[in-house]
Amino acid sequence: MRLRIILTSVLLFITSMTLTALNPAKADVFSDPSYLGQHVVGLVIKYQTGVVPVNAFGEQVAIEGTSSKLVDGVDVGLGMYSASFAKPVDEASALLVANEVATDRDVEAVYLDHFLDAQFFKDATPKLGGIKSSSAPTGVKARDAWLASSPGTARVTLSWNPPSKLNGGLLWGYRISKYDPVTKDYIELVSNTKSKLTSLTVDYELVAGATARFKVSAITKSSNSKYMAVSPASAIAMTIPTAIPQKPVLQSAGNITSTSPLVAWATQGKIEKGGLPVTYSVRAIASDQSESNCSSSSTSCTLSGLQAGKSYQVRVTATNARGSSTSDLVYQSQDPMKNLQWYLDSEFGINVSQAWKVTKGSPSIVVAVVDTGITEHPDLDANIVTGYDFISNASNARDGNGRDADPSDEGDYDNSDGTPSSWHGTHVAGIIAAESNSIGITGVAPNVKISPVRVLGVNGGSESDIAAGINWAIGVKISGVITNPNPAKVINLSIGSSTFSTCYSNSPTQLAIDESKRRDVTLVTAAGNDNRIATSSYPGNCYGNITIGATGYTGDRAYYSNYSGYSKAQQVFIGVDISAPGGDDRAGLGAPAGGEIWSTLNDGKTTPGNPIYGKEEGTSMASPIAAGVVALMYSVRPSLTDDQVWQILSSTVKPFAWDTDCAYELVDTQLNDGSTITTGLCGVGIIDAGAAVAAVQKLNK
Repeated sequence: MRLRIILTSVLLFITSMTLTALNPAKADVFSDPSYLGQHVVGLVIKYQTGVVPVNAFGEQVAIEGTSSKLVDGVDVGLGMYSASFAKPVDEASALLVANEVATDRDVEAVYLDHFLDAQFFKDATPKLGGIKSSSAPTGVKARDAWLASSPGTARVTLSWNPPSKLNGGLLWGYRISKYDPVTKDYIELVSNTKSKLTSLTVDYELVAGATARFKVSAITKSSNSKYMAVSPASAIAMTIPTAIPQKPVLQSAGNITSTSPLVAWATQGKIEKGGLPVTYSVRAIASDQSESNCSSSSTSCTLSGLQAGKSYQVRVTATNARGSSTSDLVYQSQDPMKNLQWYLDSEFGINVSQAWKVTKGSPSIVVAVVDTGITEHPDLDANIVTGYDFISNASNARDGNGRDADPSDEGDYDNSDGTPSSWHGTHVAGIIAAESNSIGITGVAPNVKISPVRVLGVNGGSESDIAAGINWAIGVKISGVITNPNPAKVINLSIGSSTFSTCYSNSPTQLAIDESKRRDVTLVTAAGNDNRIATSSYPGNCYGNITIGATGYTGDRAYYSNYSGYSKAQQVFIGVDISAPGGDDRAGLGAPAGGEIWSTLNDGKTTPGNPIYGKEEGTSMASPIAAGVVALMYSVRPSLTDDQVWQILSSTVKPFAWDTDCAYELVDTQLNDGSTITTGLCGVGIIDAGAAVAAVQKLNK
């Protein structure tokens, strides 16, 4: 909920008061009182900074000796680990065990991990210590190791001298640490090379054009392999890796005529340039292959010789010493079902065609869809990048195991009442990024990429799985899971609770959202579909995300959409931050797709069948429309901060239809920063993609 982070702390206090004071012990114990009817499947334990949560035998250090046996769980990220009960238990039983764990001095906090059902929406290593560590490696050097065979990949080769004193230990390997500008500290890049080699080439966790700083430590072990020691870190070695430039982003139209010969593109910084000087060339080509060219070292150039009456397709190429990259084609969609997508350009749509004159999205921008997973679809397949399945309970996952690297949607059908599978994640993904490929529909940002993160299964999903999915999506390292090679700039959570819930300040989900914001990743959430105050719907009621309400074809609040409530303390409406089309079948008589949202689907009743298209309605559909617009904004200016995204979105909205619930009561509120915002039942207005992208363009000038 974005508005709550820019107001005073009163609401934060009110929210924290909804928690029960559970434990006077050293560590705090948290449980949301609204989840009393939900089974508790385990605990999430947040360990103190510097504590190694897992011992040499792969066991969590804080769960031994509890009255009810806990089973080692999985890394949730950000210093949190889950621990599972053999069978789900009730709230009271779980609290007894949580309070036992809370007495461990290594523990900072304990959270009850509820399973939110659908209706609610080792390798052993030596022990550290016991031997004296060696001296630090010396002579550490770092150099750019770019390869012509992989021109877009930043690579660095490190070399060093072994420690001069082993102090009785045997050299086992080396630990490589890299400075992380987000945490402002050195983090482990390689925990143990398990090799005596004194060089290593790194091709991940690097950004071309950004200074990379490294330290190396030596790892020794005792002769009986029972103990190990890590030496002090070496001196810092640094270099700037290079690569080909990133694709330029056109600032002028993708199709021009002889009356518009000026071509402009966004300014590229050192990172966008791949760390090297760049020159630009422009090629404008007509359908008969006649063309015009110009070049520049700046951000614009003027074409000459354009012939009257012809339309030219324009692309810009950036070139440095490592190679070239060419801007994406920008043209109007010709997808045959676009006429069903009223939400793109109708009176109360999002004005996306105006945005598409600038960009249809950049393939370097990734939107993580944290949802039910994905099914194969010809309108989506080319835009899918690495995802992950974070459902830790095998029966809920319906794929025979817990976590795995396959985010495929296995179906969430319910045999007890005949409810078919929803293929919810596939529908959401198509709204964001269905290709502009003359097939089916066009996504809001058809050139961006989708990372499917599966957290909802047969019966719903757990808090810890949702938190882990968010953390992985933004690039947080999680043990036992490959680090996301394509960290997201936007996360879509089309999830909402149908019973009253809260999102307390230290919950795993809230901590994951806090980390997203700290990394300038924008997290977009659905407001919920229960026609009540949105502050009751999890996870939209967390802090730092943008909560989206749904409007219909007529520009009014969709009948089901949750809405804002007026806070006398803040003198502002709180709950829904902003609205986007989500569909309303009652207000869609005569409207395309019956006033609902048309997108990608699957015809399987239980397990995946054939790819199809279909209509749905809900804040689950409004949220990905907003996420797609945010992706377009990042495509024009990847360096946008999360706060800038909200400031631009909220200041460029379309007004609601004048005679509607959304426009009935609007309140002007002065914020802490001195600005004024107008809010109402449906937030500040309806998202306008064209205006938002134009505002981002102005930042580049």
